Amino acid sequence: MIQWQGAEWVETNVIEARHEVVTGQGLFETLLVSDQVPQFFELHVERLNNSCKRLGVRAPTLPVIREGFEHLLHGRFCDRGRLRITLFGGLPQQLLIMSLVDTEPWPRSESVIISPWTINANSAITGVKSVSYAENALALRWAKDLGFGETLLFNSAGHLAEAATSNILVVLDGELVTPPLHSGCLPGITREFVLEFGVCEADIDASELDRATAAALLSSTRGVQPIHAIGERELDVSDTRIRLVMDSYRAEVEQDKKNWARPPEGIPPSVNLGF
Repeated sequence: MIQWQGAEWVETNVIEARHEVVTGQGLFETLLVSDQVPQFFELHVERLNNSCKRLGVRAPTLPVIREGFEHLLHGRFCDRGRLRITLFGGLPQQLLIMSLVDTEPWPRSESVIISPWTINANSAITGVKSVSYAENALALRWAKDLGFGETLLFNSAGHLAEAATSNILVVLDGELVTPPLHSGCLPGITREFVLEFGVCEADIDASELDRATAAALLSSTRGVQPIHAIGERELDVSDTRIRLVMDSYRAEVEQDKKNWARPPEGIPPSVNLGF
C-alpha cells in the first residue's frame, strides 16, 4: 500500500485514524489490472472526480494517480490484479491511498439470491462509490453464507437496483434491460459500456425479475458475468444476447489495452504532480 505524502508516494501499512476515516467519509475506485494495464483507467478517475464533487472533496490529478500505479507496478508483473484507489478528505492534507493485489479470475457464471434488505435510492451518497460499504458487505456475506456468490438488492419502491458489488443486466421479454440510475444503483463503468450495446434502462419489479430468462452481473473486475441461477430458479447462461454483450465488452477491453500503450493526451513529458 502506498500513500501520497507531500509531493511523493510513500510505502506504508498505516492509515491515520482521522475523523473522515472513522466516520467513513471517503471514496474509492476498484480497477482490474490485466497484463500490466489498469482497465479503463481514465474513466475510473473521472468517476472518482464526480464523486469528489458530491462529497465536497478535492479531487486528485490524473498524473498523481498514474504515478502511483507505476510505483505499485515497479519491479513486478501483474497478470491479473485489483487496483484500489481510496481518498479521504480533510485538512491540512487529504489522505490518498493506493494498493494493488493479485486476484483469481471469477467463475464463468454466478448464482445470486435476492437480499432481504433494501437500499435507499434517495440517500445523500446514492451513486457515489463510498467507503461506507457496511450494508453491501453484510448483504454479500449473508448470501455467501447461504452458498451464493452475490445478492440482488431492491430499493424501497420495490424496483431492482443492483447487486451488492455489481450492476445487473437481465433479459426480459427478449430485451436487454438494466435498472436506471434513479433506482439507486451505482453508475458502473461496465454498465456504461453495455448501454452502448443495445441495453435499455427500465424499472424492474419482482414479478418482472421472475420472468427474466437470462441475466448477468456487471463490474470492473467481473466484466459481464452470466448468472446461472437466482435462488433455486435456473437461468440460460448461453443466451445469445448476453453472449453478444460479453463479446462487445471484451473488444472494448482489448482496445483499451492498446490505448494504454500510447502517451496520455495533453500530458507533457514533464508534468506538475501537485495534489
